Amino acid sequence: MAKVLVATGTSQNKMNKVVELLKSGLADRNMEAEIVAENIYETNVEDINPDVIVLVGVNKLDTEIPTIDGVPFITGIGIDHVINEVLKYIS
Repeated sequence: MAKVLVATGTSQNKMNKVVELLKSGLADRNMEAEIVAENIYETNVEDINPDVIVLVGVNKLDTEIPTIDGVPFITGIGIDHVINEVLKYIS
């Protein structure tokens, strides 16, 4: 099963919101993935080994793994685009 890392430097509530919106969006497209949510300051990307990272915030991760801007999950503008980008890496 594909794995998505949701990495945020925001509150736990916002992290949970992103995870739920992503799960719902993938389910609407008949797709399923393991979604791991981590604080960006504490995560070890190599241990998680995701197929794609959804990064919420201005932080950056030093990795070759595809990284997608997840801010639209917070603003509510462009969520479908982000979900479609995630699908490119997990389909």
